[in-house]
Amino acid sequence: MMKKWMLPMVMALCAVFLSGCATDVPQGHVGRVKTRSGWTNEILPTGRHTCFGFDTMYLMDITNVTFKEHLNILVGGKVNLKVDYSVRVKANTEDANMVREAFENIVADATYKITVEQLYMTYLQMKAQAIPRQVYEVQPDISTAIANSPQLAMEVRKAMTEAARSTPLVVEDAEITNYDWPESITKAQEELATVQLSEAAAEAKVRAELKRVEGQLKVEEANKLVELKKAEAISESIDIIKSKLAGSPEYLMWHQIRVMGQAAMGPNNCFILYPFATDPNQIKQMVSNANLTQLLHPEGPHPELKAGVKQDSSATPPLDLLQSDLPKQPVETPAEQENPAPPAVPQP
Repeated sequence: MMKKWMLPMVMALCAVFLSGCATDVPQGHVGRVKTRSGWTNEILPTGRHTCFGFDTMYLMDITNVTFKEHLNILVGGKVNLKVDYSVRVKANTEDANMVREAFENIVADATYKITVEQLYMTYLQMKAQAIPRQVYEVQPDISTAIANSPQLAMEVRKAMTEAARSTPLVVEDAEITNYDWPESITKAQEELATVQLSEAAAEAKVRAELKRVEGQLKVEEANKLVELKKAEAISESIDIIKSKLAGSPEYLMWHQIRVMGQAAMGPNNCFILYPFATDPNQIKQMVSNANLTQLLHPEGPHPELKAGVKQDSSATPPLDLLQSDLPKQPVETPAEQENPAPPAVPQP
């Protein structure tokens, strides 16, 4: 009885096995089924798929992975430049033919999986190592390579992107992450940086000094403007006084007499006032007046008079005379304007 029940069950299981089974394509992968007669044409996306009989599901990793290369590049045929170079790639799932080629050419591991590393080593590693050398080795010297390094890095990235178009990979980024310049070049660069810093400091000092001088000039210009304004104010004040006194000749005459009177109060000073058209002989007689001489010389009369010598009318008078036209517009101080003194009328 048991054998009769087991036979149908075995037959059912064989039917199920021969009819098909379900296999998963995990996230970040694509699959392709390989049968006894060869590869199927369809590239399977993430999900659950059916395999029949002795079919096998192969997987390919399509996530992005970064690979680093350490290169020694002989720049200008003389200097060895060490470069760290990074490339980030992933499988080109947009081109189904490229994916099929990768499944057919790369040997999968024990889990029937093709990794991104296998793709990189098979299709792109040699290009990733050759392209930076091609770009840097043509530089004439290391100094030129240093000066052009940003532009050269862009050329490497562009060349790597173009080279990957013929492979099942896509280059998402390619960067030179580090330059290990020779010690002599590094030292020269440090010395150059020191010189540049010194020059920058000197330039900053000069700019500060120029700014200080400019500020001082502005102050001097402001002071000059203040002095000009003061001069203008004094000039305007004088013009006002002149215009006010122009119609007051009596005041001007009184002011002149008062000033002369104050001057005559000094020791041994005397002013003799006479009309402009006075005869010279009369002037000499006034100067030779004995009483006036006695007043000016308390010790006695003039030596010539005391000796009884007749005075020559042509001799120089012993006193200095002041004979001049009266000033037309003397300036009066504000205090004198407020408290003017009554004019003193000279005796004839």
